Amino acid sequence: MTVEEAIRTALDYEQKVRDHYLWAAQQAKDEKGKTFFQTLAREEQGHVDYLTSRLDTWLKDGVLKAEPLETVLPSQQFLEEGVKQLRASAEERDYKDDYRRLFTALKLEEEVSDYYKGLVATLEDEEAKTMFRRFLEIEDGHTAIVQLEVDVLTRTGFFFDFQEFNLEH
Repeated sequence: MTVEEAIRTALDYEQKVRDHYLWAAQQAKDEKGKTFFQTLAREEQGHVDYLTSRLDTWLKDGVLKAEPLETVLPSQQFLEEGVKQLRASAEERDYKDDYRRLFTALKLEEEVSDYYKGLVATLEDEEAKTMFRRFLEIEDGHTAIVQLEVDVLTRTGFFFDFQEFNLEH
């Protein structure tokens, strides 16, 4: 796969995820759910903008410079500290409205992460690998955040894929 093809395909993935979050925010009746989806939609729009600028530079100069890619999402440490607050707010939240949208978001984030993993493993251009490695880090973070939201709201006994309690005991 060429660098141009990789960026164009990444744009398709990012736009698909962004569009899902925009739609989910519009559909959400719960204000916390709406805010969650809007935040992720803004994050994905930032990815679209970044990739568009990288594609423009590539087409113009034939060179890819992996500029720093920031994220608006909190660090892993911040998330861990906020888990207690999320659990408390889950008691008050009507998440049924967001349930399917969260699982769709989780699937989309996993697909994007898998795509970036493949690029990092196969692309020969080192700048492209560097750029997509950063995207992989961020998208893995998105997957973790969506999984956290699912785990907290559904109260399945799991948190980040680790069983915290068993309903049978």
